[in-house]
Amino acid sequence: FALADAAEVSGLSCWLGNRLLVVQHLPDAIKALSVSVIVASVTEVISNVATTTLFLPVLAQLAVTLSINPLYLMIPAAVSASYAFMLPVATPPNAIAFSFGYLKVYDMVLTGILMNMMCIFIVNLAINTWGVPLFDLHMFPNWTNAYDNSSRCTYNNI
Repeated sequence: FALADAAEVSGLSCWLGNRLLVVQHLPDAIKALSVSVIVASVTEVISNVATTTLFLPVLAQLAVTLSINPLYLMIPAAVSASYAFMLPVATPPNAIAFSFGYLKVYDMVLTGILMNMMCIFIVNLAINTWGVPLFDLHMFPNWTNAYDNSSRCTYNNI
């Protein structure tokens, strides 16, 4: 959690959240899909916990800045962080399977990319169908007042 705290205290979350405002004109479903693809790609080379710890504060700030429910971006990101199927270094089970010598990296990448695409499609289908009524994602929640831009995003424009 030190990484998330450092991102918050240093203003990195606010800075990145405000720099990513270029996506504000995209449909929300495309935003969630983009987040899933990016997080699933990053988690192939960085641990799942480190990926979510780094991305979730940034996505929370971005969602508040865009006036959408933060869970709409954070749930697909958190789930997509578990999609480390492509590389031997992605998870310990991948490394164990690779260590027996019967698999090549190419075999793992080929199978893993298909699994990643399928899982990203499923998580985005889920969040845009039953996830919306289940989590009330089209409502901007009151608890987001903790992420008020005026009080938290104080940094010098770089």
